[in-house]
Amino acid sequence: MAAELCHQAVKLLNHQRDLLSPEAVAELREAIAELRGVMRSGYQRHRLEEGIAKLEQSGSRKLIPYRNPGMRENVEVMLFAVAIAMSIRTFFFQPMGIPTGSMQPTLYGITEGNLGQAETVPTGVSAWTKRLMAGIAHYHLVSEGNWQLMRIEPPRKTFRFFNRQRLVFRDLDTNNEIVRDISPPMSTGESMLGQGRALGGELSEYILNPNRNYTYNPGEEVIKMRRESGDHLLINRMTYNFRKPERGEIIVFETKTINGIDQDLFYIKRLNGLPGETIRIGDDRHLVIDGDRLDATDHPYEYIYSFDVGDIIPLAEDSHFSGHVNQKVYREVLNERRKAVARQNGVDPSQIRFIHGGNISPNFMDGSQEFKVPPNQYFALGDNTLSSKDSRDWGSLPAKNIFGKASFIYWPFLGQNSRTRPNRFGWAFQ
Repeated sequence: MAAELCHQAVKLLNHQRDLLSPEAVAELREAIAELRGVMRSGYQRHRLEEGIAKLEQSGSRKLIPYRNPGMRENVEVMLFAVAIAMSIRTFFFQPMGIPTGSMQPTLYGITEGNLGQAETVPTGVSAWTKRLMAGIAHYHLVSEGNWQLMRIEPPRKTFRFFNRQRLVFRDLDTNNEIVRDISPPMSTGESMLGQGRALGGELSEYILNPNRNYTYNPGEEVIKMRRESGDHLLINRMTYNFRKPERGEIIVFETKTINGIDQDLFYIKRLNGLPGETIRIGDDRHLVIDGDRLDATDHPYEYIYSFDVGDIIPLAEDSHFSGHVNQKVYREVLNERRKAVARQNGVDPSQIRFIHGGNISPNFMDGSQEFKVPPNQYFALGDNTLSSKDSRDWGSLPAKNIFGKASFIYWPFLGQNSRTRPNRFGWAFQ
């Protein structure tokens, strides 16, 4: 009690020193010093009680009382906690969510897909556990009659934070209008279910039975999809204040001043080239740096080049460890995809066009093209180079833009079994 009283008295004296008279300051300091002297002299209850009483009397006479002292104390503690949290975020560790798949399967972005007929949709406690602990959300809507989907209304906000969306059906037996108000999957502020008229319009692929004019029998699924959240990790902002980035580290940088990409964003990539180095991306999907070819024996590229284990190198795959892809290899992958889609649809491959089939690697059109990293700049690639906008496109990044490195995945806690690397919680993801 004496120690706590001295602590509070010193704090209040420092707060009010400019408002108190010199005599009041001297009296309070004397009472504090006397009580501390009693505390150091060994335990004597009656002397402690006398010192406490004297300090309390001096404080009640000399200190200026605050209005609502309890509320003032709570606000002070809250502001101190906010200041500590902001300091940690600014100077030590900053949280970040991964929205895209450019670093898959090292770090996963948001992914989604329709469930198969044999897959079941969890409900109740199981559904909440998967959403909160594993970041897996399921969306399921079942027809209760012979229904036909007529339109999907735009999403709207309820209670300012929650999204709702109406699906309007027509009952084919009674001709009545049926409305189902659901919580839709959202991506960058837009509903992934789409909106508009069903007949004659274009809805999302997650609305089933488009080939039957969106008609459903009783018990048939209208929506049956799964959506996995991206990884959430802590960015270490301290390390690069004491040393320069090293090859192979997963870095986070600002995009401002980098031409060819959206400004004022944070990107996360793996650093592969250092200032002054000359880089090639071979047709075998291996980096060649100053004439030296990287492979699976070079740390931390064990996984990235793990595909190269046989006599015949398999085709590069999206969201798999497939090495680094130049434009020539990318065209080969697109041609194989085009042939596969053509076979499925029974058409000539020349009739298949891809929306994202452009030039992803203007700096590396084939295995012979070289890129020299300018001084005080770096070269960064996504691990998923089939779906990454990186230095193959926009070139090098200034050293001043790099502010941290990926440190720790803190969510999701549990594994996401539909992904190539289901368990990534902790430090082991790299």
